[in-house]
Formats: sequence, C-alpha cells, structure tokens
Amino acid sequence: MKIIRPTRLLALVLSFVFASVAIADDVNLYVAPTGRDTNPGTKQQPLATITGARDAVRRKRDSKADQNIAVIVQGGTYHITEPIVFGPNDGGAGDVVVTYRAADGERPMISGGRPITGWRDRSDGTWSAEVPEARAGRWRFRELFINGQRRPRARHPNKGYLRVVQSGADRRTSFTFKPGDIPRSLRDPNLELLFLHDWSTSRVRVKSIDHGANVLTVADPIGCKASHYRIDHFEKHPRYRLENDPVLLDAPGEWYLNTDTGVLFYRPLKDESISKFNASPPIAPVATALLQVRGDAKRPVRNLRFDGLHFAHCAWSTPSHGFAAGQATFHERRDGTNGGALREPMPTAVTFERAEQCRFVNGSIMHTGGSAIWLGSRCDDWVFAGNIVSDIAGNGILIGEDRGRRIDGRYWWQAAPQQVAKRNIVKNNLIEHCGQLFYGAVGVWVGMAEQTTIANNEIRHLPYTGVSVGWMWNSTPTPCKGNRVERNHIHHVMQILSDGGGIYTLGRQPGTVLSGNVIHDVPTNLGRAESNGMFLDQGTSEMVIENNLIYAVSRSPLRFHQALENLVRNNILVTGQGTPIVRYNATEPRRITLTDNEVIEAKHWTADFKSAHERAKSLISAAGRTSR
Repeated sequence: MKIIRPTRLLALVLSFVFASVAIADDVNLYVAPTGRDTNPGTKQQPLATITGARDAVRRKRDSKADQNIAVIVQGGTYHITEPIVFGPNDGGAGDVVVTYRAADGERPMISGGRPITGWRDRSDGTWSAEVPEARAGRWRFRELFINGQRRPRARHPNKGYLRVVQSGADRRTSFTFKPGDIPRSLRDPNLELLFLHDWSTSRVRVKSIDHGANVLTVADPIGCKASHYRIDHFEKHPRYRLENDPVLLDAPGEWYLNTDTGVLFYRPLKDESISKFNASPPIAPVATALLQVRGDAKRPVRNLRFDGLHFAHCAWSTPSHGFAAGQATFHERRDGTNGGALREPMPTAVTFERAEQCRFVNGSIMHTGGSAIWLGSRCDDWVFAGNIVSDIAGNGILIGEDRGRRIDGRYWWQAAPQQVAKRNIVKNNLIEHCGQLFYGAVGVWVGMAEQTTIANNEIRHLPYTGVSVGWMWNSTPTPCKGNRVERNHIHHVMQILSDGGGIYTLGRQPGTVLSGNVIHDVPTNLGRAESNGMFLDQGTSEMVIENNLIYAVSRSPLRFHQALENLVRNNILVTGQGTPIVRYNATEPRRITLTDNEVIEAKHWTADFKSAHERAKSLISAAGRTSR
C-alpha cells in the first residue's frame, strides 16, 4: 500500500436523507390524553389509550378489512404499566395498512414511568420522598430520570474506577483491595459490585467486606462460567466500582432508594430547587416493556406501522443471582438450567417477532433499563428509520436471532434456516448513549440475519462497539449473509471497554459488505486487548470492506482475529507512526486481500486531516444530521 494524502473524502461523507411514502387513509380514529376509551374515537370524541384504539381498529376491520386505517395520536404523555400488545389481527392484509401516527406537529409520548412526588428538604444536603410502593422491596427501580436526564445511583468512586489488588483463591468470588479504597460502614444488603471485563461487565451483590484483611466477597460468582471471565484473566488488576448504599450518596445528582422503608433520597445539583422539583418530578420506570408486536406460529403481523410515536421509561431488574454478560449483554440465565451457562439477551422496551412489512419511523426510544428495540425471530421486510435511540441501559437496536432457539431438538439455523430474519432496514437514525448501565452493549446488533441494511445512521458515544454483525465464533456456514453496513457515521465508541471497534464482525458471511462508513475517535484500550476502527473477529470470512474512512483510532484501523478470506479495497486508513494499518491476530495475512487502499501516517493527520474532518462535519450537517 502506498502512503498518500486523502483524495476521496467527499465520496465517503454521509448523506442523511429522510424519505417517507404517504399512504391515503380510508378510516381515521383519534386518541388524546383527555379522551375516553368508551368514546367513538372521532376527532371530537377521541379515545384515551392506544390499547383502546387497537381494540377499536379490530372492530373496524371486521367490516372494513379492505381499507387502510390510521390512528391519529394527539400530543401529550400516555402513562402505561403494561406493554401495548399487537397480534396477527392488528395489522393489514395484502396492500392494506394499519398506521398509528402522531397528529401533525404533535409529540405523543408513551411512558412506562411513574412520577415521584412529595419531596422535602432534609437540611443535610439531601432531599427525600416517600415511595410506599417500594417498601419491603416491592418496587426496586434501578433508574431515575430528572428533567429528561438519567441520574446515577449513589456510587464509589464518583468518577473512574478502583483497581483489584489480587484475585481470591477461586478467582471468582473474592478479591483484595487497596487499604482505604472502600469506605467503611457500608450497610445496604443490596450493595452492588460493577466489575469490568475486557468486553463485558458483571453486576453482582456484595456479600461482605473485611476491612481488616481488605477482602471483598460477592454473593454470586463474577463473570460467566467460561474460564476467560475469571477475575484476573484479562488483567491482573481489573477495574471495579460499588453502587447503591446511603454512605455513597456524596455527589450532586446521585440518588439512593431504601427498599426497606420506601424512602428515596437525592442530593440535588446547585441549580435545582425543591419547588421546581415537585412541579416537574423525577420519573422512575414501572413497566417492564412498552410495545410488543408478535405474530403466532401460523400468521405473522403484517403491514403495521408506527409513525412519530415516542417511547420512554422502561424497567429491567437484573437476575436475582447477578448479571454476568458474555458479549453484547447476552448474559447467563443462572436459573439452574443448562448448568447456569445458557445465555440470553436482556429484554427490550419494544419487540417485534414474526412481523412482516412493518415500520417504526420518525419516533424515539429513550430512558430504558434494558435494551431499546429487537426485531427478532422471523421478521422480514421491516423498516426502522428516522428515529432517535438514546439513553439506553443495554443495546440500542437488535436485528435477527442468536443461535439458541431449537426446533425438535435442533438449532433453528440448522433445522429451518429459512426462518432467518431478512431484508430488514435500519436507516437515517441517531443512536447514542447506549450501554449506560451495561457497558458491553452495542449500538446496533445484527445476529444471524440475511440481507440486513444498516445505512446512513449516526452512532456515537458508546462504551463498547458501534455495530456488531454475526453470531458464530468460527467459519461454520449459517444463514447470516448478504448484510450491508454502509454510509454510517460511527464515532466516540469503545469509551470504556476493550476488544471491539466501530464495527465488529463474527463468522462466515458471504455477500456481506462494509462500505462507505466514517469511523473515528476510538481511544486507547484500558483493558488487555486493543480496540480498533473495525475488528473482524473469529471466523470472519467472505466479506468485502470497501470505501471506508477510518481515522483518529489509537490502535490499528483494522484488526483480524482467526479470520479467513476477506477483501479490503479502496479504503482511507489513518494510523499513528509505528502502528500497523492492519493487525493480524491468529490470521494468515495471505488470506486478506488488500488493494487500492490509501494510507495516511499520523504526521499528515494533525493539520491536513483535521481540516478535512471539519469540511466533512459541515457537509454532514447540511445533509440533515449534525456531526458532533
């Protein structure tokens, strides 16, 4: 490869163009916060809930099955405690479409949260509110949102992390800490340890702290059962933090819930007043799901669309024996099945399964305790476009399935590969601040899926990987093929964990293309393994990587690990002096075909490439999405 200055930057800049196709509605129903579900659903006498509108649509379809139906949702907040559920009878048939959409110029919000009111000043620098529903542990929320912002639970340290001194004998349930690192008098029995592995995290309850011996012991094992999740496998002195104890409530913006008494404590920010706090109270999540669209074994949900609806505040409680993640927040079940080693994804606020030709556009999913949205088993021709996914505890968007589902004792991808999710599109979205509680989360996860398109999205501010494609750790053929990740702007990822990248891939994926993506601001890894612009991991093969721009990455722009044949062409790759453009880990270089790539060494980057990036930002902004 020859070293030259960038000449094709403009060809790589994202083009964020929002497009939608209007469908003429034959029947309209109306929903408003001031309505009643006993009303007829007219504009003058609207319904009160989307569930009520769904039932009205079913009645309309009995007599008007050949007509498009639109439910017009007025602005305001719709509080729910249970998910809104749609089944095979709730969509359209043939060319008929059922749409739930925001009224023109309105912003309807479906919230699974409950305002916490009745705050009083305790005159000790904290405020408190009685939450009777939380007494005796009946409501254990892990999130609190104030003025649209997630606030942290009481924690230590308030910034950064502590370091393990030495792992205990079993390398799973205890470790020694530096004298003075952990405050004395911690007393909440639900004190939680957050432990950072290279690419995942564990959250387990603390059993005891011995300040004489400087030993912390946990109630359940740290890490998945696989040996490489042991405390000291990746690093001798890994990072950790403690959360959820009144002694730790020492920084403005932190909160603590006493689940015995049902009293919520908060240490306010300097500019907060208790009168405004009570006027616009904090919100804690109650509902464990917000929207579920599921077909049955014989009939998928078809032609069901959501346009301009906003979903927020969804709860998820970690498993009773702790959260031990493998990858992309898939965590051990720890319920006694399969020796406790069976992994499953955390729940999503919005779920589609057995859904075809459905749409979720121009809306948002925010402030969740688990992941945001999953387009799961047997979903085809689905579009997720023009949305904002932000402030998510887990993954942002999931497409397809993992390997686990079985049919008559065989894995689905072997027994019925035709059931793979296919021809689904994720485009023109802003995906940011995912992995807020579970750092191993990714912005967009594509498991086993076919002909998926991830295009023209801005994906930013993530603790781990931006886009992950594939879910087989070797070159065994699977239905995962023909996917496209193109023209995405991926930046400020890998901010906490290691061993990932702007884009991460696994397995044999014939016909999969990574093209035209701009990836930058991937910092030096704090764990053992390096982080990269793209990390092409185990089994990655039969892929094309072309026309991408990767820069401001502290390690190699590209890394292959146990990969096979792939084509890398026409990319612009920027590296620091002495850092290889491609890192080969257990990969034979001859298997990777490199052709017509432009290489820029760091000495050219400082002045020339920063100027080019400023031009790129202005062009991206002019195209309709601001680069930050």
